Amino acid sequence: MFDASENAEYNPLLDIETSFAAYLNARTRSFKSHIVGGMVDYAFDADFSVKQKITAFSAWSKVYKNIISKDIPNKVKRLFQSTDVAGSLKFPEIYGIVQVCAERLQISVPTVYVRNAPDKCEIYSITSEDVEPCIVVTTGLSEKCTKDELRFLIGCECGHIQNNHCIFTMAAPYFGIDLYEEAEDPGNFEKGSSAKQIAGTISEWIKLMDITGDRAGMICLNDPQAYPMIMAGLYNKGIFSFYGSEKALDLNELLDQYEILHKTPARSINIPESCSPIERRILAGLEFLSCDLLYNWRADLDKNDIHTINKQALEVRCEIILDAVKGGV
Repeated sequence: MFDASENAEYNPLLDIETSFAAYLNARTRSFKSHIVGGMVDYAFDADFSVKQKITAFSAWSKVYKNIISKDIPNKVKRLFQSTDVAGSLKFPEIYGIVQVCAERLQISVPTVYVRNAPDKCEIYSITSEDVEPCIVVTTGLSEKCTKDELRFLIGCECGHIQNNHCIFTMAAPYFGIDLYEEAEDPGNFEKGSSAKQIAGTISEWIKLMDITGDRAGMICLNDPQAYPMIMAGLYNKGIFSFYGSEKALDLNELLDQYEILHKTPARSINIPESCSPIERRILAGLEFLSCDLLYNWRADLDKNDIHTINKQALEVRCEIILDAVKGGV
């Protein structure tokens, strides 16, 4: 029986779990063995640490409240009114792909909204504590991409859902970062040092987030070794607009560079200054193809001829490749 006198100072709100691990438990069903230190094991460590850094800024709480209470509910409401839901009858190919990706990443199957926009190549995901995960795909993207490219992109979005990236990508426009679209209601944020700092940190994080997303996409591919060809195809089609497309991507030259890089000890890695952000991203992604984590997620893959490295070695090499250490991660 409840004794008020003994529990006068007890606050039940203190029992509510608000950690990232709690978010994962609410959004997943069966991959608890892949949670290490409160994060999904394949996620890029620098991605997780910079997200923690963002939430420590004083300006973050107001942005977070706006996104949760206004932006996401309004965006989802518009999706119901202006898109079709992919299923076994409408857009069955997309529906089949998202089912496979969800199974391979061991998450609940997200709803996929398909927006009729032949001239736009867009894909993004939405989720929060109170909103069921969904992925938005334009018809322009689905028509322009091969099946493998679409599988990779949907796998990346499933990874963004799994790693709670939505809130942070939706915060970008609040600080002048043109990522997807304008913020719903930016509010009265002064252009002070705090806003400037958080803008710089989010810009830094976006490229770290992409490494995590690429790893999820590789886990979802039938043949992860096709990753560099898929990335080059998507880049040349202008899909990765945040990285620009002014510099042509010579995949053969990049793969030759990686052959040398792959045999180089971490302490001796030296990436040329001329290496573009998208090239660094692909080089970092190639490192994951030799990590034992990929084969832990995909036991069906043959790794007999592959010398694998562990997660710690992977992260050290990726941070050097991305110049993340110099960037202050």
